[in-house]
Amino acid sequence: MKNSMKLSAIASAMALTLGLTACGGGGGTSSVAALDSTLPVSSGTITGFGSVYVNGVKFDTENASFDIEGSTGTQADLAIGMVVQVNGVINPDGVTGTATNIVFDDQLQGPVADFTPSADNLTATFTVLGVPVEIDSKTTYFDPDNGGITFDTIQNGDIVELSGLFRGDTLVADRIERKTETQVEFKGNITGLNNSQFTLRGISVDASTARLDDLPNGLVEGAYVEVEGAYDGTQIIATKVESEEFEYGDNNEFEMEGYVTNLNGSRFEMNGIVVDFSRAEMEPRRLQVANNLQVEVEGRFSNGVMIAEEIKMRGGDAEVSGFISRVDVANNLFEVEINGTVIVIHTGMETEFEDDYDRGIYSFRLADLGQNDFVEVEGYLNDDGSLFAVEVEVTSPDEIEVQSVVDAIAADKITVLGVDFSIDVNNTIFEGTSDNPLTQVEFENAIITGQTWVKVKDTNRDGTADKIELED
Repeated sequence: MKNSMKLSAIASAMALTLGLTACGGGGGTSSVAALDSTLPVSSGTITGFGSVYVNGVKFDTENASFDIEGSTGTQADLAIGMVVQVNGVINPDGVTGTATNIVFDDQLQGPVADFTPSADNLTATFTVLGVPVEIDSKTTYFDPDNGGITFDTIQNGDIVELSGLFRGDTLVADRIERKTETQVEFKGNITGLNNSQFTLRGISVDASTARLDDLPNGLVEGAYVEVEGAYDGTQIIATKVESEEFEYGDNNEFEMEGYVTNLNGSRFEMNGIVVDFSRAEMEPRRLQVANNLQVEVEGRFSNGVMIAEEIKMRGGDAEVSGFISRVDVANNLFEVEINGTVIVIHTGMETEFEDDYDRGIYSFRLADLGQNDFVEVEGYLNDDGSLFAVEVEVTSPDEIEVQSVVDAIAADKITVLGVDFSIDVNNTIFEGTSDNPLTQVEFENAIITGQTWVKVKDTNRDGTADKIELED
């Protein structure tokens, strides 16, 4: 008999990253629960269309219904970067499935404050109702609706809708959209409940005239809820308070995407869920679990603890920027050639493709890459020296970059990912992990071959390193 347990939505609705799956992407066994097409089988960030791609699974949506923030919608209402929950089934191959229902609900909506771009103007931080938010000019999807919003046009006071994953208390935004209405939407645990007054993430809420949804016992201390209403600068006057708790069957298989927090021995927390990874397989095999690492965990619940069967790296420390020399769709890979060295880059269902040229391709995929396209790739390093791409962005030609472990270094040359870059003793710039300047000797003394990570930049694309940076 299935034991049912209720999980606080600090584990689910907070980042909408909890899902149940019929089998792991690595070929796990199917479960009886996954045959029930009314169950959530996956939850994560949309990475592609032509069907819908979530967590490396291509879901057939021909007969699916769509719930867009509580209203009936269509697939056209979805976009890259949205974090969604998929109900349906996943096939035994682990990479295809059928969706019966897809639900999108943003993580946060409200006014931008304290907008602060980084020194290189590539990333920025700001707050919404006191919640820290991070955006990235290269990886955050900027929605064109409502007049559009871009990294360069966002400003304090803009009302924005955000979707993404929480890393601790910070929302790492995968998608941002400008909103014309002033309504705010806010999730958190009820604290300091006093009649219809309470606090949510440090923000005072007056729910005296609010409609309560899915709260049969009314407002309860500690409950995880979403509040909608108007914000007067100090307090939210709620029009609706809705429960964000979900029920899952104990022992059901599932997958979860998010950031590692509170690592302690063979356990950590992700989105409020305790994960036991003592018996988990790692992908790549040399992956070491660490706080703030973005991963996808596959496993099952046992007495409220997620027993991980596989942990896959979702972000990636390795980076390559260069020109494509060959695309091999049949083998799910492409090659980038730098200074005569070919770097093999593997892709999969979970790889996110972006096209800065906006050539009207609805779902940009591997087959749309072309020889001599300039790409920026983020991924992780495989044991054979190739990369697995988490993100691939086609963009205008820029500087050549390679970030990985140092293979070799000499006075006149550094080798990274098998690529040789010349060192100009008079012009190559060396920097430490805090962007502090280093002499060449200081830099070389900090290098442990095969262990130290660096980023090499070749601005002129002439084979000479213009800047070499130590990476954490």
